[in-house]
Amino acid sequence: MVIFGLTSKNINIPAYILKNTLRWGYRGAIFGVTPGHAGEEVEGIRIHNCLEDLPVVPELAVMLIPARFIPSAMEDCGRLGIKRIAILAGGFNESGENGEDLARSITGVAAKYGIRFMGPNGLAVADAHSGICLPFVPHRKMGEGGFSFITQSGGLCLVLWNIMNDENVGMAKFASIGNKLNIDEADILEYLGTDPRTTVIGLYLESIGNGRRLVEAAKKIDKPIIAFKANVSAAGSRAAMSHTASMSNDDDIVNAAFEQAGIIRINYIHEFISMAKIFNLPPMRGNRLMVMTPGGGAAVIKADLCEQYGFEFADPGREFYEDLNKYTNAGVIRFSNPLDMGDIYNVRAYPEIFRNALNNENVDGAIYGHALPLFPDDDTSIFRQMFYTDITAETADVINSTGKPLGISMSSPQTSHVKICRKFDYPLFSRTEEMIKALRVQADFHARMARREEKPAASRTDMDEKALNTWLHDHEGDLGEEILELLGLAGIPVMESCVVRHEEEAARAASETGYPLVMKIVSPDVLHKSDAGGVVIDIRDEDAARKAFGDIRENVVSMCPDARIEGMRLMRMAEPGHDMFVGALRDESFGPVVVFGYGGIYTEVFRDIDRVLCPSSRKEIEDKLMKLKCASILRGARGRGRGDIEAYIDIIQRVSHLMFLCDGLCELDLNPVRVFNSESGALVLDARGRIKGAKMTESISR
Repeated sequence: MVIFGLTSKNINIPAYILKNTLRWGYRGAIFGVTPGHAGEEVEGIRIHNCLEDLPVVPELAVMLIPARFIPSAMEDCGRLGIKRIAILAGGFNESGENGEDLARSITGVAAKYGIRFMGPNGLAVADAHSGICLPFVPHRKMGEGGFSFITQSGGLCLVLWNIMNDENVGMAKFASIGNKLNIDEADILEYLGTDPRTTVIGLYLESIGNGRRLVEAAKKIDKPIIAFKANVSAAGSRAAMSHTASMSNDDDIVNAAFEQAGIIRINYIHEFISMAKIFNLPPMRGNRLMVMTPGGGAAVIKADLCEQYGFEFADPGREFYEDLNKYTNAGVIRFSNPLDMGDIYNVRAYPEIFRNALNNENVDGAIYGHALPLFPDDDTSIFRQMFYTDITAETADVINSTGKPLGISMSSPQTSHVKICRKFDYPLFSRTEEMIKALRVQADFHARMARREEKPAASRTDMDEKALNTWLHDHEGDLGEEILELLGLAGIPVMESCVVRHEEEAARAASETGYPLVMKIVSPDVLHKSDAGGVVIDIRDEDAARKAFGDIRENVVSMCPDARIEGMRLMRMAEPGHDMFVGALRDESFGPVVVFGYGGIYTEVFRDIDRVLCPSSRKEIEDKLMKLKCASILRGARGRGRGDIEAYIDIIQRVSHLMFLCDGLCELDLNPVRVFNSESGALVLDARGRIKGAKMTESISR
């Protein structure tokens, strides 16, 4: 590799990159290029005037020089055939108009020569195994391991490296993507997914550029991906045309995307460490947990936490408990799960107890809580032996031989914790809740991996794409109930209706349609029809239809004087059922998203909703729907009768495919969707949408 800007001056930041790389054990050839400093040496590395003076063409160029010089330096690299560049310098699109121009310049040079570059404005890469370390802050070599980390914040790596060092979490690779003008998180994720050194991937992001590509990359990876997404403020800048937009923010969609991709989202930086540690244990392939502790109170606390995180208490059987009697001191404790080991003073017996528990066919995993009391210096009691006897090697052998996880938490002074962590080959946790939560995540991950092959792919529903295309090209802007026509073309059941424009037309249409009827305002300016007095129900004759028309017009003019009134929509009143909601919007990063859940006039009040990325499978939709509170209503709570859940799921899935097919369909709001009793179907009773420059995308099935 070649480092630009390297000099022999006392203070030369690029020299720290060189020293880090040498300190970490890199054995490849290194060159320096800095005009006017030819012949100087730094740490035995010779500096040259220009790239043409180098004896070979480097594979990598590292640039920490003023931003204004980087475009020409990249040109030199391109002409020489250097295809990989790490740009650590700032001063690009993060710093104003001039920086934006420089950003366009370097992306143009990269495109011209087929260069891939990291950055700018980041710390580039580090590899504990090969020894390359490009961050310019001096740092001791990290211990080798399987945790690789992608970050949008270079400085965060220094914080995380300190914690990793204390907790004995070994590093595989590190990537600081900075402004990610060329190489982004999805590129690095794809690489780490196939990297044999990487076993767990960490991801810190403040923004997500191509979220769809990130999701697709993550779906192909069978390693745990742990993500911390910062910058989670609500998407207040979006003009809320619909219920859908007002109830969805960027973070909701990130959650839905991560869930679909199998990415594990965390909320605290320290959780990177606990997740990296728990995946260093053998997989927990079930839900039955053995809880062990040297004290009764601690056992109760751990038991509560285990139940909180959804674990079952394993039953190892009477023989297991009877065997414990040979280790007891006074025989005063009745053994059960959680297992109080306070009467077993011989700590040397603990590893054998751990082994017997984990080898039990009724046990999927175990946890053990320990403590190191602050004994006086002159103490020689049996309790010191009980708490301070070193059984780390024997315990590690138990974990290796049984192939089941044994999570260990230890309450101790920080200096003792760090010392034991560095000695023990397996994870040691300082907080019980952190350990149990991490074990829950690990168990869920392995269960999801086991189900991955069973999950049905999102298959295309039967839609007349030609008819959809024709309709979309004839419409644009914010649409009211006329969007029902598009839904009908997509195979989504809608209530038949007609639009009337004066009282007498309303009376005639009412007589022809049949009673009872509902009348609604048709206006692109009235989102909440009920709030504006724009709905009249239970119309039973012509006079009532005339009156309803006049009343609605008067109400809307009073509430919304500037509203454009295009008429009234008249339709038969639907049979009783459950009012649900389906909406959709187009996210800048993740593309089309469908929102669904409890509907009616209180949709935004209860916000009992979930989301899926488009297109979605029935299985994914059903799994999420059944976790909502309104699922119990659909299943027939309080004797109302079970709703046709399958018909509702079909509508949601069809909307997901419609949004995927139609790029110009920006938002949809189907509310209410009346779900009738079992096997009686479902109907969209009202809808609105937003269309901009509509065009069809390639069919999902092609």
